[in-house]
Amino acid sequence: MKLPALLSVTVLLAASLAAPSFAEENTLKEGAKDVGRAVGTAAREVGDGAKQVGKAVGAAAKDVGEAVKEGAKEAKRAMKKEKSE
Repeated sequence: MKLPALLSVTVLLAASLAAPSFAEENTLKEGAKDVGRAVGTAAREVGDGAKQVGKAVGAAAKDVGEAVKEGAKEAKRAMKKEKSE
């Protein structure tokens, strides 16, 4: 699910959870704060998940870079060996 769709679902869920608080004679301002907190929490969790994905991609890219570096060294050694023969 894409980020905007996930946030939309989260906002709707938070609004439905905050609705009973309106029935309990809470003010509109308090209800809005509750919804804001719920949306903020959801956005933070999505951001944390994206951060973990980014770290994994970065680690994989580093591993690929190291493999390319080693392959280039081997190719260079092989070319030197062929020249010397």
